[in-house]
Amino acid sequence: MWELTAADQPDAAKIDAKVREIEKFRGDQRLAFIRSVGEAAKVLTDDQRKILLGHAQPAAKTAPDPAHVHPKTP
Repeated sequence: MWELTAADQPDAAKIDAKVREIEKFRGDQRLAFIRSVGEAAKVLTDDQRKILLGHAQPAAKTAPDPAHVHPKTP
């Protein structure tokens, strides 16, 4: 795009084609992202979906009980 617009006499038809090509690519990328998010959402539980959408709060995390933590063995 830079080369097309920096030319001494820019070719409007080539610039038009390049803009359309770039915007099609961006649209395709956006659609792929939307599809990926939809696919990823399929693995969530109902509670996780509610949290993601702001319809519920995540459960409070508590620290693990040290008595139940197993030390690593070498």
